[in-house]
Amino acid sequence: MAESVNIKARQLLLETKSILLVDWPNINLPYALLKAGFIVFSYSPEKYSEVKLLEEKPQNTEGLSIFAVTDDSNEVYVSFEELDGSPGTVDIIHVYRPEAELPGIVEKHVLPLSAKAIWLYPPQTSELARGLAAQHCLELVQGVNIIDLAAEIESNQP
Repeated sequence: MAESVNIKARQLLLETKSILLVDWPNINLPYALLKAGFIVFSYSPEKYSEVKLLEEKPQNTEGLSIFAVTDDSNEVYVSFEELDGSPGTVDIIHVYRPEAELPGIVEKHVLPLSAKAIWLYPPQTSELARGLAAQHCLELVQGVNIIDLAAEIESNQP
């Protein structure tokens, strides 16, 4: 069963262009997604940001949050640039929030942004998420680390 979940999650990720992170545990998550070639957005209280990977730290950091990451002994930067509105549409909403917040996340982000999937950061699993996904005809991925799959996809890129 776990293998079929991984195959399904991998296929979903291969068909994905954009991902919205509703919170994240550490900078490794947005970094891994950017390295794998995804368009990444983030939501923090009351604002959306576009996430980008930069080779150099920008001189003007107004309106940006910058995080340094060491990659193969080179320092790169993950920037979060505040958007004036929403990102429009996204393919996946990746959630790192308590289960009790899932109904609000579906109403505020998943449905308005026309996402096709909810992805829960492991080890979180949720019967509530399963019900919400079924109710709104969404894919649900739980128990699968998106960081690992993104790294696998990145390593298979030409």
